[in-house]
Amino acid sequence: MATQTCILIGINQYQSLPALGYGLADAVAMEQFFIDAAGWSPGQCLLMTDTSPNRDHKSTYPDRANINGWLQQWSWDTLHHGDLVWFFFSGCGISFEGEDYLIPIDGDVTDLSNTCISIRQLYQQFNDIGVNALVFLDANRSIHLPLSSGIGAATTKLAQDYQIPTFLSCQSHESSHEDAGLGHGLFTTALLEALNYHPDLNLGTIDTYLTSRLAELSEHHWKPLQTPVSIVPTTASIHRPVFSATTQASISTPIPAPIYTPPAPPLSAREEIYAPYIPPSSIPIPIISPTAMGSGEIVLRSEPKHNRRHIPHWASVGFLMTLMVAAGGAVLMLVSHSPNFNKQPTVKPIGNNLTMPLASSTVEATSQITALATVNDKITPGDATSHFVAIQTAQKLLREDPSAATAINQSINKWSLEIATIAEGYASKEEWQRAIGTAIMVPETAANYQAVQLSVANWKQKL
Repeated sequence: MATQTCILIGINQYQSLPALGYGLADAVAMEQFFIDAAGWSPGQCLLMTDTSPNRDHKSTYPDRANINGWLQQWSWDTLHHGDLVWFFFSGCGISFEGEDYLIPIDGDVTDLSNTCISIRQLYQQFNDIGVNALVFLDANRSIHLPLSSGIGAATTKLAQDYQIPTFLSCQSHESSHEDAGLGHGLFTTALLEALNYHPDLNLGTIDTYLTSRLAELSEHHWKPLQTPVSIVPTTASIHRPVFSATTQASISTPIPAPIYTPPAPPLSAREEIYAPYIPPSSIPIPIISPTAMGSGEIVLRSEPKHNRRHIPHWASVGFLMTLMVAAGGAVLMLVSHSPNFNKQPTVKPIGNNLTMPLASSTVEATSQITALATVNDKITPGDATSHFVAIQTAQKLLREDPSAATAINQSINKWSLEIATIAEGYASKEEWQRAIGTAIMVPETAANYQAVQLSVANWKQKL
């Protein structure tokens, strides 16, 4: 008989990124479902969170070394050909140069290949063992990483190449949301409901339930629309059960506690009032048909078009000019008040449009400026993600050598202004969520930070 197991990873307190609220709670709730409702033994579940206890005298702290070590040991020691393994991740993910990565608790976005978990590597390992894997990824967090870097495209192709059914919490240009009233991410909330309500779940009903329920949760909890992505490989039937008959018999159908209902905002804060909330127990869940689903191809649902208020072109241009003038003035003030005791002329590194004072007092400062020029050369024009990575690298250089602060801060300010311009471009097309997700990449130390925050506040009112 095939073994059923699950690998559950949830992260809250990142070492170099803002903390999540409920990544840990998501993973713990999934483990509780498998043990309490599905009837699995604790030995069938591998839980890795900020606070999960040691297992077999080995740490389950979700840093890269532990995750890779456990994936290798758990996979080869526990799993066999034909086994079913659920892989669940709630944390941050990022896409860069055509590859998707899951970010462990110690991940560094400036060194993805050496500090993060490649989804390609993960799928290759499952393929080598020959297990039947089901993958659930809740990793697009716009507050913590730029929206333009959301995982999705590369993972979609890998899921098809390796024939692994995969469910993503949202499309690559959207963000995965959490809610304090739910105590979980919206994706995990919908997934847990589906698991509890439908012990005879198959790939088709999971897709249908997640799509329907996430739209309702997004609306009810005042979040931007979150549209899940389901990748059902051509070799997998949409009617394939996701549990064994034994597990199906163990799962009860408890009705969860009522979902927290936030107070309705005043009429002046919204243009319309949503329909009354319908408890999940009374929502009919349509079963998707093979015709609607296709022959197992990727299921991607487009975000519905909303009624958008027209913003005059002159207003967008005027606001951008105000932003650029404010940021430029702050940069000039920073430069004019920066002491230059040696009165050295400025130099322009080859292949770089930045003008930086060349420090003559130390060889280290010169090397940092050279490194900064190299970072700048790697930036892709119009790509906010590469600007974000450049800023992260520059901040790291600043911590290593404060003597090059003037040049580094000038670079950060320049790149931040370019990020703001990209964000304004999204806003001019009324793509408010993408504009906000891009603008939040501007760091607090940047000269245009306050101006960008005003823009973000303005765009949030238009959602």
